[in-house]
Amino acid sequence: MQKKIYKVMTVLVSCTLLIFLLLVGSLGYSAYQRSTKEDLKSAAKIVTEGKKEPEEVARILKKALNFDVRVTFIASDGRVEYDSETDADEMENHSGREEFIGAMKNGSAEAMRMSKTLGYTTYYYAVKYNGGVLRISTDKENLAGVFLAVIPMLAVFAGAIIFVTTVISIKLSESMIKPINSLVKQLDLRNENIGQLETPYEELEPIIKNADVLMKRIHKNMNKIKAEKEKISFITENMVEGMILLDEDMTVLSVNKSALKILGVSFDVDDHEKIEKMTDNEQVLRLLDEAKQNGAANGIVAVKRRFYRTFANKVYSENTLDFGLIMFLVDVTEEIQSEQIRRDFSANVSHELKTPLTTIKGFGELLDNGIFTKPEDIKKYGGMIYRESERLLYLINDIIRLSEIEEQEHILSDRIDLLKTAHDVEEILQNKAYNHKVTIHIDGEPVEIPGNQSYITELFLNLMDNAVKYNHDGGSLWVSVFREGNKAVAVFRDNGIGISEEHQSRVFERFYRVDKSRSKKTGGTGLGLSIVKHIVSYHSGEVELKSRPGEGTEITVKLPVDHV
Repeated sequence: MQKKIYKVMTVLVSCTLLIFLLLVGSLGYSAYQRSTKEDLKSAAKIVTEGKKEPEEVARILKKALNFDVRVTFIASDGRVEYDSETDADEMENHSGREEFIGAMKNGSAEAMRMSKTLGYTTYYYAVKYNGGVLRISTDKENLAGVFLAVIPMLAVFAGAIIFVTTVISIKLSESMIKPINSLVKQLDLRNENIGQLETPYEELEPIIKNADVLMKRIHKNMNKIKAEKEKISFITENMVEGMILLDEDMTVLSVNKSALKILGVSFDVDDHEKIEKMTDNEQVLRLLDEAKQNGAANGIVAVKRRFYRTFANKVYSENTLDFGLIMFLVDVTEEIQSEQIRRDFSANVSHELKTPLTTIKGFGELLDNGIFTKPEDIKKYGGMIYRESERLLYLINDIIRLSEIEEQEHILSDRIDLLKTAHDVEEILQNKAYNHKVTIHIDGEPVEIPGNQSYITELFLNLMDNAVKYNHDGGSLWVSVFREGNKAVAVFRDNGIGISEEHQSRVFERFYRVDKSRSKKTGGTGLGLSIVKHIVSYHSGEVELKSRPGEGTEITVKLPVDHV
């Protein structure tokens, strides 16, 4: 705008200057013409009052006038008898000249003709004199000639004026634009000084008032939008679920931290890349493509051994036909694993219950049919029925206990001394340890934790019972209790049969037995260590196992000393 102003001003001033020069030149030249003509007339009147010869007239006029004159005497027949500048004999007849004809007819006449010499005009004044015509003439530069003569001077003068005008226009435009630029800066949306807009131009005050009102509204709306954006951003960034937002070209518009963590990628939405640049997961891409075609799609996506229930939907703009895609990824790994565990559990329970029930049913049927009549046979098979029933009862009790732990709310209302619990369990297992010829050693310091006393007792009972059952005659069990930071630690170590490495990762699974024949002989249900794992999890603890076949097993349980 500033450049435009001083360009317009420069052109305007230049045109005005040119017109002024032309006008002044024209007026000046007209006055110059009139002055010349008047001088010629006056001179002619003076010299023709006497009867002087043309040569004398020419001499007098040259002395009297401040410009050169030419005197010509023309006879009545048009023949030139005298000329002050040219040989009269060589001149043509002037009977047809305008000024000669007028003077002969009217006594005097004047004429003006352009000279063949460029830039000059000849002025003629003729009077009837001594029977002929006395003509006085002078050559003067015409308007074009005058301008051509003064062009260099005019160019310098005009250039100087244009330069000065340009400088003045620049300064003037700057002074005019400066308040407007200042106002524009004040109208910047980032400006917080609303209500303090100023301008030196009264004409702009209505605009200022309206702009002030609009600025306040805009800032208010911007603050609302900013707050809403921050709120949405806070929610999406802290969502456990992954969220991806795309436009209709599959360009990623937004993605939260959870989605990036799930997909295991780093991505900057400011790069405006398509979804294929962010992930090459075929399941994710297929669901997005299906949602784009059909409007919605969902399914299970597997990423790094975890499972995510994924929902993709097409969303439309309210005012246009444009659409986008939004995808949510919800972690359902535990749900799927739990479902798998339930299926496995049902299958295992059915199998585990079927074996003792089949045995009981078979021997019961034999006894019912009277096949066994001898007292020793009845005692033998009756004892087998009793043991299978007892094993079945243990199995059912363990299943009930496991279900109870899984469904129980985490109420840690008891203060439990782990060292005392170890000694209590030692008394319970004293007779069993004696029969297996296993020695129990307990040491450490009293450490209290918040928890469920019944569950902790069962944890110690299962681990210490296993160490006794799966030991050698003359073997030992060492139980140590101590505090390590904010954790209570209980270490159960024996020098029994041990567990081979391929079984160690599965011993905490339901119904998993390392040695099925030995477990059956010792009455194991395959649920003891699974119960231990659930009790430790119930108390927000952790359990570790180390074992070498033939050398023994060490199980370490760490439980929080304070509530978690």
